Amino acid sequence: MIVTDGRDVDALMGLLETWYRPLRQQRPAAGSRASLREDSDRADDCQCSERFLQILWNEQRLTALLRTHDGRRVEVISPGTWNVSGGPDFRQAVIRLDGRLCRGAVEIHRTAADWSRHGHDRDPAYAEVVLHVVWNAPPGDLPAGLPPTLELRPHLEAPLRDLLDELQAATYPYARQVTPGACAARWALTDDTTVRRLLRTAALARFEDKALRLHRQALAVGCGQAACEAFFEALGYKANRVPFRALAQQVPLQRLRALGEDHAREAELFGAAGLLPDPSTAPVLPEWRGAIRDLWDRWWTGGGTPLGLAWQRAGSRPLNSPERRLAAGCAWLRACRCDPETWMTDLATACSDTATLRHALLDSLEVRSPWEAVQDSTRRLPRPARLLGLARRADLLANVLLPFLQVLGTRAGDERLCRLARAAYLDLPRLQDNRLLREATHRFLVPPSRSRELVRSAADQQGLLELYRAFCLALDGDCADCPFTTAAGTPP
Repeated sequence: MIVTDGRDVDALMGLLETWYRPLRQQRPAAGSRASLREDSDRADDCQCSERFLQILWNEQRLTALLRTHDGRRVEVISPGTWNVSGGPDFRQAVIRLDGRLCRGAVEIHRTAADWSRHGHDRDPAYAEVVLHVVWNAPPGDLPAGLPPTLELRPHLEAPLRDLLDELQAATYPYARQVTPGACAARWALTDDTTVRRLLRTAALARFEDKALRLHRQALAVGCGQAACEAFFEALGYKANRVPFRALAQQVPLQRLRALGEDHAREAELFGAAGLLPDPSTAPVLPEWRGAIRDLWDRWWTGGGTPLGLAWQRAGSRPLNSPERRLAAGCAWLRACRCDPETWMTDLATACSDTATLRHALLDSLEVRSPWEAVQDSTRRLPRPARLLGLARRADLLANVLLPFLQVLGTRAGDERLCRLARAAYLDLPRLQDNRLLREATHRFLVPPSRSRELVRSAADQQGLLELYRAFCLALDGDCADCPFTTAAGTPP
């Protein structure tokens, strides 16, 4: 339990009541009452929206004694984190089934039959589901192959009409999709200076961990090759990290250096990636036909074979197409002359302070290319756009290039390079937000708007992500076993 005095508790409860439950006493807006009444009237007919059922699960507005359809006792330790992308509805849930601890995902449906109707029985992404939560289930046995199934309708803590009025799906805020952890009380009672120090400490731990993993890879495959693999993986962003890393591994620096010429290297990478269209059959843009024909001829005459990489395009912005990302990788290889180790060492040696180093690295990634005007060789963009925007370049510095500089300093026994890498990392301005960062903010900070004062730099963001990764994600949201909850006092 958290050790506080009475005044701290009163202040904290007032803060939580003011922020976390702003909608509890609000009545539905005039425009929404008809739909709420309709949902209520049709509830027994299984017409509650899945979103509303997800809200019920997220809020855990359920009775204390829960049992699955086949009679097993269910204890919810953590409902999981609401998943707003593909896959099961809640990730990293922790439950007990008849006393057996289960960690995995939770999927929400209106009826038990929706499991097979939605194709989850054939989708490997749903193999991790440990609990299937439905509004109602038919009497008797359920179809074979279903995960343990919990029926919500008999387990509500209040009448459905009251819950529909209180938990309005149309206005349910993101802040409550990711509920505060048990440690949020400690964060709320800790002064800003102490929290910032904690974030900086966690940020340096994350930086050292990245550098250590990169160093281990450098020992296995060489320093330059390790940097190339990390750089290409980062180019893949979220959807294509795996194929980009595989491309860097299957077309290594040694082979690219042997080609001796930038166009030959570009042809090798695009051809092996399977991103080089056949100009005799593909509808290539007129202005690109000559360039694509030249790349195709170089790759085809060299006897190249596509690697069969699985590129993910669904839900991706046109600016983040694999072709544009790979063109950025080719441009970086040109800039460093296929020798990342020498390039980084020379650049850092010439810089006397962190600001100079940061600007030099950012400038080196600001490449110009004909690819700025297109999504790929068959589709133009509405307007040209840089292959790597400022935010993406800064992200590459934080996650790849500065950890790489730390590795080079460690291997050379050059403490100046190590200090320069760490200082430049701590001085990086704030990076772009992402889903994990938003989850971490809502998990730790009450109210989340406190992040405007606390999370001002890239290092602050990295520290918050590191704490979320090391505690919330590592423990699957199980606050009962988390040091932030069980230890007395305030964060160090």
